[in-house]
Amino acid sequence: MSPPLTGLKLLDFTHLLPGEICATLLGDLGADVIRIEPMVPGLASRLPPIVNGESLYYWSIHRNKKRIAIDLKRDEGKEIAQRFLERADALVENFRPGVMKRLGLGYAEAHRINPGIVYCSISGYGQDTSWDNKPGHDLNFIAESGVLDMTRALDGRPVLPGALISDYAAGMYGALAVVSTLFARFRTGKGRHVDISMFESAASTQQIMATALIYLGLTKEQIPFRYPSEIPQYTVYKCADGRHLAIAPLEMPFWNKFCEKLGFTDLIDRAVNRADEHVSGRIAARIETRTLAEWLEIFEGSDCCVSPINTISEALSSVPAQERNLLTYLEHPTLGAIPQIANPMLNKQERKHMCKPVATSDNEALKALKALGYSTKQLKNLCRDKVIELRYATL
Repeated sequence: MSPPLTGLKLLDFTHLLPGEICATLLGDLGADVIRIEPMVPGLASRLPPIVNGESLYYWSIHRNKKRIAIDLKRDEGKEIAQRFLERADALVENFRPGVMKRLGLGYAEAHRINPGIVYCSISGYGQDTSWDNKPGHDLNFIAESGVLDMTRALDGRPVLPGALISDYAAGMYGALAVVSTLFARFRTGKGRHVDISMFESAASTQQIMATALIYLGLTKEQIPFRYPSEIPQYTVYKCADGRHLAIAPLEMPFWNKFCEKLGFTDLIDRAVNRADEHVSGRIAARIETRTLAEWLEIFEGSDCCVSPINTISEALSSVPAQERNLLTYLEHPTLGAIPQIANPMLNKQERKHMCKPVATSDNEALKALKALGYSTKQLKNLCRDKVIELRYATL
């Protein structure tokens, strides 16, 4: 069975993580992604870890793409991009607002060339605000959107999350927006400019708290609840070996089983809240008497929402990860097999075949250029004149 987006032609003009994630997700689902890169390798190609001159950061997010470096400031380069645009169903870009327009590839020009194009722009604050050209990265957006204010250590200092929230949220919203707009196009025949903001994407993760705080007219410090919130039955405890255990027995049946395992029968059927610091202290003292492995053996099969704080390697070696083929590999000409976490939207059989070899994808890029009408001689001349570059294709 073919992936759901088989036949969809997508142009990828992205250079930062949210846009790159968006295009990669669509490619995982079967879209034919042609990635237009700059002649000078972008930021993702230079980020560590670097192995044999190649960035593993880059290769974690650019699988299944036909990569062509094009000098878009040259007329010949712009013509190649416009020919691709004529045949595309969708385009994703994440430059600051106005950059694609200056390159002659903004939405108005794209719509003139291809009225049905679904054109997705991902930027920091959206295309039409007074902040549209203000620079920023994930940390800025999670700070400004309130995410960091809700994530603080006991001393009050904001703690950086272990995931790039606005980058991934904006990438996923972008992919969802592309496929939903394409669905609408099947009915109307019309394309559309989709405008995704990283600031708004981060803010959307605070939906529950925003609704409650604004409706009640309270500050974070005044409310008797938080989602998530460190309470005795929803927090992390340290084990004897320095590892940690995450416990979340919020419902009373789970809480009762948890208390039984700890030997705290006096807490069974007792509701606890954030103010019950003595309960947290009792649990912490008990958890610290045994190692993580010992606690996992004690809680095995108890079904009371207790989990180890896994390393990434442990997570990918876990039972569900193994049974559902969560780890797959991308074959690279010099790096060999590069591990990839599979797209959760693919079933476990599709995940086995999720990644095309890099050399295959780059040779398909060469075929795509020939399909536009360029001869081998013309392509060799364009490469010689540094209008284009095909890094792993055999010309």
